Amino acid sequence: MIAAVSLAMTAVHAEDLGNSPPSPPGSGSNDRAAPKSEAAEAWDAVKDTTNPALLEAFVQRYRNTFFAVLATARIGELKAAAAKASPPDAPNAVRTYPVRPMPTDGVRERVVLYDEDPSNPTGRQYVGSVVWRAEPVKAAGKAREPAVRAEIEVPSRGLRMTMSFKRNLDPTLPASHVAELTFQLPAGFEGGGISNVPGILMKLNQQARGVPLAGVSVAVAGGLFMVGLSNAPADRERNQNLLLERSWIDIPIVYTNQRRAILAIDKGTSGDQVFKTVFMAWDQYPGAAQPAATAPGGNGDTR
Repeated sequence: MIAAVSLAMTAVHAEDLGNSPPSPPGSGSNDRAAPKSEAAEAWDAVKDTTNPALLEAFVQRYRNTFFAVLATARIGELKAAAAKASPPDAPNAVRTYPVRPMPTDGVRERVVLYDEDPSNPTGRQYVGSVVWRAEPVKAAGKAREPAVRAEIEVPSRGLRMTMSFKRNLDPTLPASHVAELTFQLPAGFEGGGISNVPGILMKLNQQARGVPLAGVSVAVAGGLFMVGLSNAPADRERNQNLLLERSWIDIPIVYTNQRRAILAIDKGTSGDQVFKTVFMAWDQYPGAAQPAATAPGGNGDTR
């Protein structure tokens, strides 16, 4: 999974997230996205092609951009798929990633899923909940250290999602932090599935328009998405400030049927404490001293 993000990550800015879903009703903002670069616009035009020759031409034209890395990876995927093509009558295997059962303990903060509805200009809203935890994780060859974990449920839509947010310890991956988003949907889910998560946005309150974190989102497979945050110094500082200072997180979603949605997640008091505790453990909290209390769901053990 890290390899997939490694191919896609570079020091990009938040504007490269592309078109994000509309904000919840009543939102407003003075934020304006800068125009995309020529390479970014060209990549948008060819990224879904199945023609290796077209991708090779793209690489020749934009060889010095990170989009050329994406195109090269895509060429490799197409060639591998052609070499290992299944027989015509073989069923297509879809890999899925399990989501843990929702915890029965812990403080539950508010979640709202905003679904686009062509028949209703204000869309549809579904209320859910999130439990925040500080969870020890182990990277290859590294000691265990805490990460932020959110377990989200929207019962009326049957939607479940977990988000694991950790700092990047892989020197080959040009990202400061990595967020793993794992969705679980019921059979017959309206929308068909989730085809894209353009990025992550932070906002001051539920009705505000979100401000994108600088980074790149990659669809891995079967409801699993990874967002690598830019490691460029200016982006890193800006992302960190947004993560720690803003109270709500927006996860824009594009369903398989191309309708859009926003999963708005309240950090609340418990989420704020988890982020503070974890960033302190990483020595990334401004003016940090070690936290006086253990975050919800954590036991202080990072071995």
